Amino acid sequence: MPSKCSVPACRGNYDESTKVAVFSFPNDERLREKWLHAIRRTDFKITKNSKVCEKHFKDGEVLRNSTFYNEKTGETISAPLKRPKLKENAVPSIFPGCPSYMSSSSAIRESPSKKRQRLEQEQINFAVKESLNSKHEYELKTMFTNFAEFRNCIKGHSFSSFWTVVEKNENMLFFNLSLKDDIPSIKYAVSVSNDLMLNASFMGERISKYKKVILPIKVNNLNEIFDILEYFEKGTIVESESSLNDKIHVIESVIKNAEDIFTDKNKFFFEFFLEQLHLLKCKPERYTQIAPYKFLRNSHYMILPDPSTIRKIGTILKNSPQTEEYTNFLVYAKHAFHSLKDDDLKVFLMIDEIHIKPFLDYKGGNIVGMAYNSSNLATSVQVFMLQSLFSPYKDVIHIVPIDTFDASKLFDLMKKVIMGLEEIGFKVMGMVTDNNSINRAAASNFANPPKLQVKYDHPADKSRPLFYVIDSVHILKCVRNNWLNNHKNGYYFYYPDFDTLNVSTASLSSVRKLYDLECSSLLKFGYGLTRKALWPTNLERQNVKLALKLFSTDVVHALNELGEKYNLECYEQTAKFINIISTWWDIVNVKTPDKGKFKRNPMCEPLTSSPSDKGLMFLKQLVSWVNKWENLDSNNGRLSKETFLALNHTTQAFIEIVNHCTKSFKKEYILLGKIQTDKLESRFGQYRSMAGDQYHISVRQIYETESKLRLCHELKLASHKKGSITVDIFDNSEKNDEEKQPIDLIFCDIMVEKSDIEKIADTLPIVTYLAGYCSHAALKKTKCSYCRQKLITDKESISHDNYKLIDVKDRGGLLYPSKIVVNAVIHTYIVVQKLISEKYEDKFIQVLNQRSLVVNLVEDILVTKDIFLSFDVCVDGHDILHLINIILRSATNSLLNNYCKVKNDKLKKIPNVTVVSKNKRKLETFSKNSLSDKRESSKKSNKLKEGTMPRIAEVSEKNSVNDEGEAGEKQNFILTN
Repeated sequence: MPSKCSVPACRGNYDESTKVAVFSFPNDERLREKWLHAIRRTDFKITKNSKVCEKHFKDGEVLRNSTFYNEKTGETISAPLKRPKLKENAVPSIFPGCPSYMSSSSAIRESPSKKRQRLEQEQINFAVKESLNSKHEYELKTMFTNFAEFRNCIKGHSFSSFWTVVEKNENMLFFNLSLKDDIPSIKYAVSVSNDLMLNASFMGERISKYKKVILPIKVNNLNEIFDILEYFEKGTIVESESSLNDKIHVIESVIKNAEDIFTDKNKFFFEFFLEQLHLLKCKPERYTQIAPYKFLRNSHYMILPDPSTIRKIGTILKNSPQTEEYTNFLVYAKHAFHSLKDDDLKVFLMIDEIHIKPFLDYKGGNIVGMAYNSSNLATSVQVFMLQSLFSPYKDVIHIVPIDTFDASKLFDLMKKVIMGLEEIGFKVMGMVTDNNSINRAAASNFANPPKLQVKYDHPADKSRPLFYVIDSVHILKCVRNNWLNNHKNGYYFYYPDFDTLNVSTASLSSVRKLYDLECSSLLKFGYGLTRKALWPTNLERQNVKLALKLFSTDVVHALNELGEKYNLECYEQTAKFINIISTWWDIVNVKTPDKGKFKRNPMCEPLTSSPSDKGLMFLKQLVSWVNKWENLDSNNGRLSKETFLALNHTTQAFIEIVNHCTKSFKKEYILLGKIQTDKLESRFGQYRSMAGDQYHISVRQIYETESKLRLCHELKLASHKKGSITVDIFDNSEKNDEEKQPIDLIFCDIMVEKSDIEKIADTLPIVTYLAGYCSHAALKKTKCSYCRQKLITDKESISHDNYKLIDVKDRGGLLYPSKIVVNAVIHTYIVVQKLISEKYEDKFIQVLNQRSLVVNLVEDILVTKDIFLSFDVCVDGHDILHLINIILRSATNSLLNNYCKVKNDKLKKIPNVTVVSKNKRKLETFSKNSLSDKRESSKKSNKLKEGTMPRIAEVSEKNSVNDEGEAGEKQNFILTN
């Protein structure tokens, strides 16, 4: 219920018809006294319910709206209040029904600031109104909705002399005429059609984009047309990057219009020119992991092939190193040669081996894992890499699986590779190997009689030298390892002083004490030293970075700084020895011309033939120093005989190479860092990483990873002189691995006799079971109902014991093969048994594609026996030989895959095979309990007789009844003798 007014004679809110707003008495004592004096009510006591209604206040004193003045825009915003309120210091002054003297009629004076704000607001409102009126009038002059209005608007405006305006056929044309050799031509043209669509052209070719706007566009304002005309008038289209596509389009159109006058030779040139132009629009290639690719496929925004499909396409590449073992020797190097420059062809041949896991692997129709020209499984892979001395070019050009290699075999292979590269066009300047005795012996065979030399007469050209270098990285690790192995002598080296040749002592123990002194400190003099560098495990000894932490100038400075303070034994002489080896490494490890400037180290500058070259002078002095050290009488505290030989040999070789290259090739400097095998070791790391971060990988994994690396290299192969080079890395459709190839004469006497079939009578149920799967494989590809009748038979008509295994395992999804299919699989089984016998096995393993050989042999035998005379070509045109080929491939896959499993199982079971010989492999030497040994020992398998087929072979494919992929049954079939 609303409160009532307390003023005498006022009926505010007493009657329901008169509702008024009421206000409480103010809390301010002075203001409240003014209210009581104005009301003049005797003995009136104010309570919380005492109110005064709005009738007693002037209109300006009651606020019914709230206002806000925005200083940024000059605008006053007003909003109604839910309840009226009084102005500050308002006092009731109107009392109707009371004596007149009680009311006051004085006007409220507006403050100067409020008055100024009110006047400013009035002026702003007037200016906005005038602006809107002006805008409306301007739009009436520039806006249009049809072509007639557009024509009227044009009449009232003038255009730059750059443009000529013509109206023709209800089109308004704006064009720019230019004169060249007194011949007029239209450079720019802009047209507005009767439907107000604006188009533009440059030199007769349509322009597809104006700034970020796609042309043509619909216009309804002259300002839009003025902006476009001004844009073209300033020549922006010629300079803007966004117009690149337009320029290319113009050039392409001009060339295509002139195709009729091109000769065949010119036509090829212009096609190549257009192709290069389009490359300007392409973004650089960027490779990423498979996870984003799978995410993109699953989003269904793009139709992309499955990764398995891409891998299948990759299997048809013919850039695999495997094909170079037997045929197409150095074919990859031949392809790469045509795109290389002259400096790329002057190369060193890097040779090293990577230890692998002996493993026989069947995939894609061939068996991999045997050693080259040997009947044993490969335990290592010999890899040959080219490294250009004068350019960044490097590439693996040959891979050979080996078991045991003597010096004569390695020499033959090295000479064969060098001669092959020379025939292609490469200039092989030398070879680089590690310090293995077999490598040194193989290199010495280039001399007659064999002798280890720095350079030999080149086998391809006697007038040229062939240098032999022992890997500098290997030498550095050997020096460090010799020092670590000198524990019986207290880790001392007794060496001649580099300048005075007096005998000095280098103590590894002092370096270790230096590390102990600073190991707990946050700031160190020898900050590069670590526990791994000073106490490395056998595996860590192979890491050259740890060796460099020892042979570092930081260690030299630390010994000189702290040696005397902490009484470190022989600290000065130890620092000098480390400095000698560190300086040698600085000189021989220069791979870029600016390394010396970047490191601010003169010893890191490239070597020149100048007699004053500091690096060359140091190397010559080092040779003398090594000879002096080797000739010392002491047998303790020295490098090994092999390390002395390698350090002396390689240093002399570097001196000879610098002198030869600067004179013969007129080079200003030589980068010795390119004559080492670290790039090849890096390649080995890529092999292991791409094969799942395993140390011992298989031959198959090396082939596949190298094939991927070659593919990446070939896809971006380019030449500065010849442009983009297309390398033929894909098989042509005319040739495939299963094409009928001539059979080697050694296999031509393999036949299948009646006695052979009788010998496997007990195995026929299993062979028949396999034949059922082969029928499924053929029908899955042909999907032909007529062929189905020929390849399978009804279950009800079967009474022979050969089908009893299928009958036992069948749950409604297995197929019962016809006699034709069973015969084909029987012949395949017998042929494979003969091929893996002692007589043929070695030759069979050396075949490039074993599946192709088996299929071709069996097909010839079946055709000779006229087994398929009753089988006609079906209504869909499927030939019997095509179906039999599918059946034979499926059977051969299972048999050869099983054969590989048997061979691998024998390696795990027989203790005297090469794999577990007394000479343990590298990783087994590094750790006592290798993970691979644990895995192998945990596996158990049945004993197998030598020369038999595998007893259990898993078939993962589904032997399905129908072609729609109805759920089939995964099977295991047993093969016995």
